[in-house]
Amino acid sequence: DLGKISALAKGVRKITSSRSAALEPGTHTKLLLSRSHETFIVSQAQVMNAFSRAKETLAGAKQVMQVLEIIDAVMVEEEQQDVFNDVIHILHAINEKHGARRVVTQTLTAMLQRLGFQDMRDTPYATITEYVEFIAEKKMKSYPYLTVKSPQT
Repeated sequence: DLGKISALAKGVRKITSSRSAALEPGTHTKLLLSRSHETFIVSQAQVMNAFSRAKETLAGAKQVMQVLEIIDAVMVEEEQQDVFNDVIHILHAINEKHGARRVVTQTLTAMLQRLGFQDMRDTPYATITEYVEFIAEKKMKSYPYLTVKSPQT
């Protein structure tokens, strides 16, 4: 309910940590957070869905990481923006592999419009990644996966 936040997870790098798997990127996790001054601290973590089929292959892992990088680039810390259900929907689509590219592209395009950005089909950008790079004013590091327009020849 807080939107995008940063939290400190003490001890999760230890091999005996029970929270490390729950804090992997692309994992739907229920967290119990405590607040110390201005910092959130992860007290408990429970995996709701690991989306493990999506991460079985290099291609699937790349897709998950690119989507997460895009979401991270357009979200503002502690500003409540209703995109959580969109992210879960996208991760389910990638995990199930049934028309994932179409679902991911449509969901991200609609999400960007709801966040107040121009419909990317009305921009000169061929991919969502290019458009988000323009919005965020920084280069995306993930593998190019999402193409909305076909290049004109």
